[in-house]
Amino acid sequence: MCAACRARYGSDPPPPAAEPAPAAPVAPPEPAAPKQRTAPNEDRLRKALRELPPKPHSVAQVAKAAGLNHEKTLARLRALQAAGEVQQVGKRWSNQPPSTDVEAAFDRLQAQTSNLRIIRDREPVG
Repeated sequence: MCAACRARYGSDPPPPAAEPAPAAPVAPPEPAAPKQRTAPNEDRLRKALRELPPKPHSVAQVAKAAGLNHEKTLARLRALQAAGEVQQVGKRWSNQPPSTDVEAAFDRLQAQTSNLRIIRDREPVG
């Protein structure tokens, strides 16, 4: 015994420590179940177009919202255009239904004239 133990215990050494019983074998943790998506094959581009505000968007805006690169997004937008789900408006893309001829004419007229207010037919009041 060392001097410190002799000072502590005197002439009676402490009883030997009993070894603890071996613990039950620990089973490996079960792998966490993969996160379940709401729709397993949901298209990220369609989801992004649904969540974006209802106005025409550039390819870059749609690509950023969908988490895709520019080329893939442009190819998918063209495929969706062929399917009739989106339409190209100039350099932008929109998922709104195409406007009628009358609405398009009013929009063109309104774009050409900044100080003209267009009043559409209403039912008479009174």
